[in-house]
This record gives sequence, structure tokens and C-alpha cells, in this order.
Amino acid sequence: MMLKFEFEPFDVLFFGSGKAFNRGDDASSIFPPFSHTFAGAISKKLATFLNIESSKVIKYIYGPFVKRLTETYNEETNSCQKKETIFFSIPSNIYTARKEDNPNFFCILKPLENRALKLFFSKNTNKPDKISTFCVYTKDETEIEPFTGFISIEYLKHWLEGSLENKLSNTNIDIENKKNIIKLDEICQNDNRIGIKINHRDGTVEKKSGVYRVSFKKLKIEPAEKFSFVVWVEFNLEDENLKKTNLGYEQIKAIFEKSPRVLKVGGESRIVSYKIEEVSFFDEIKDLLKVENTFVGFLKFENNNLLIFPEFPGKIIEIQKDEQIQILFLTHGVFDNFLPDLLDKCGFRTITMTMNSCLNITLYSSKNTRFFSKAIPAGTVIWAIAEKDIEISSGNISSLPINSFIGSNLVLIRKEKT
Repeated sequence: MMLKFEFEPFDVLFFGSGKAFNRGDDASSIFPPFSHTFAGAISKKLATFLNIESSKVIKYIYGPFVKRLTETYNEETNSCQKKETIFFSIPSNIYTARKEDNPNFFCILKPLENRALKLFFSKNTNKPDKISTFCVYTKDETEIEPFTGFISIEYLKHWLEGSLENKLSNTNIDIENKKNIIKLDEICQNDNRIGIKINHRDGTVEKKSGVYRVSFKKLKIEPAEKFSFVVWVEFNLEDENLKKTNLGYEQIKAIFEKSPRVLKVGGESRIVSYKIEEVSFFDEIKDLLKVENTFVGFLKFENNNLLIFPEFPGKIIEIQKDEQIQILFLTHGVFDNFLPDLLDKCGFRTITMTMNSCLNITLYSSKNTRFFSKAIPAGTVIWAIAEKDIEISSGNISSLPINSFIGSNLVLIRKEKT
């Protein structure tokens, strides 16, 4: 059973990137936040209420994703109509126009098939050996660039089906495109504030570097449109600490239904309110799963094999030799090695890969242990081809790493038609 949490901040929020911060530096919040930020806030409330260790009470967390609530007035019925839309980080092969006078322009980059172009000879680039080619846009001479944005479930389905390019090139539906692809500044804005480290004994600034500037994120809330975060959580009822309390799913749900429904999320002690609903993540994205040969789950590499979580009894994804797959990261990805190298060990040759940045990610455990890693951002896309017959099998919770960044590596995998 899953609980869906919707978070609405009272004010600004701060999500750290994992970058080391010294007093006197400027700190900027990232967006979207990491999954384990919300997992920590949720499990902390449960652990505090029950007075137990909190590190393993959550089995899976899906998200965070962005929810938009719009209200439109219907004159015929004299009533307001509400519409909720879930947005995911936009696939990184969707670009926008570089010039500000064309903000509604979006295009899709595709793997370069004509390798005769001398401009893209490997010797003229810094392309890693494990990547075969590049993603390019060749339809016209528009200057384009990547951007931080979000895509609706409806348009993500079109992306999976390969029909989104036609919709984006149709200038007659610019308004529809803008409703389903939104840029970061349409969701939140920066809010710069000054932080002061106080010596509480003397009531003075602790030292010269005790004054610093923090750039927070503030979700836009307008009368006809507001944004919030949503995550889906499945609790680990087999956790030893939960077992000792003799609590089941209904009792855990009752704890979160108690007032006040608030959590401390992210840095700088910021508070959010939350609502809960009993609904499955897979029910919410059922339209995506209707796309032929599309699978969703947490990806893991183990013993030169691919595993996908959560476990689906008897479910095996069969990839035949020379078949292509497309992998889209719905949340950030954390791996021990370069992703194309891991795919190569599993029998895949990476055709190409698009990602807009490389992230630092840090996790503080309940035992004051700090874990640090590099991560690829949500929205990263990989195209790969099977060099042998491959089976992607279901894993189980026992094979997940103990100190994993929970919620990372949530992917959509689509086996392309041959």
C-alpha cells in the first residue's frame, strides 16, 4: 500500500546540492530537490512519534514531482473547475530557443545517424569511447540550448510514443505546448535573503564570516494557478524497528493524519504542510504504462546484470540482440561507475546520452555519517542497443544497498520497435 504526500510550503524552501558550504559563502538552492530529502522528513516524523530508529522505515519513495492546480471559471455553470496535472523533469533531449524573443520554441534532439559528418569525428571531440554518437538538431538553424523544465504526463506519453516532435513543430498549438511544458521560472522564483550566525551566549555575530547570503526557492502561488510537491511512499513493514511497535499500515497512516500536518523539509529549518491520500504511484502514471514495451522502476546494476525494482513476480523484460532501449531518469541517478561502462558490462552498447549537468549529492545518516556521491540529474536520457539477448529481471528489497540514496535511479525503460 502507498501513501501519496502533497507538500505546500508556508514560505521559501532551501534544498542543498551537496556542495561544501563555508560561512561567508553564497548558497543557492537546487531545483528539483532530491528524493531522500523528503524521505528523511517523512521518516523523521514517524521515528519521533514512535521513538525508533528511522533509517529503514521507508521501502520505496517515488518523486518528488511537481503538481500544478489550475482553476478556471465556467460562466455557463457559474462554478470553478479545478484541474490537477503532474509534471516530471523534462527529458534532456528537449531544447528551447536561445534567444528570448522565441520563448515558445521547443525541439527534440535525436541520435546522429549520419556519421560521415567530419565535424563529429571522435578525434575532434571529447566524446567518451563508450558512447557511439551524439544527439543533434538538424531541422533548421535555430540557436538552441538546454533548460531546466518540466513535462506533463500527457506530453511525456507523446515523447515515449515518438509523436511529441510533431506537436512541438505545430505553431498552431503553442498554447497547448506551453501548458504541458513549463520552465523553472514559471514554477518558482529565487528569493535572496541574508543569514547570520549568532553567538547566542554574547548575542553577537559569531565572526566575520558569520554573515552569508542564501538564495531560496519560492513556489509560485497565484489565484488561478499554484504548484506543490508530490511523492508516493511505501513503508517497509518488515523493518525490525516497526515490527517491535506492532504497527501496521493503517496505524502508520493514522499517525500522519494527526494534526498538525507539518514537516521540516530541506535546509534552514523550513516548514511545509502536507496532505495525504491512499493511492498508488503506478495508478497515477497508468497512461504512461499503456505505451507498448514501457516499464518503470528503480534501476540497479549487480553482477553484470540489470535489475529493476520493485519486484513483480515472474516479470522479466526480454531484450533481443540488436533491439534498442531508451532509458529516461525520472529521479536523479547514483551509480558507482560511468553509466555507459555499466551498460557495456551488461551487454549493451550505448548509442548516445544526454544530460544537462552533473550533481553533487550528500546524505547524512541518523548515525551522523556523511555519504557523498556524484549524480546525474532527473531527465537524463540514454539510448542503448543490445549486443546479445538480455533479460532485465525484478529485484527485491533485500538486494538494495544499505546506504543507498533512497528514491534515486527511478527510470522509464522503453523497448523501441524494430
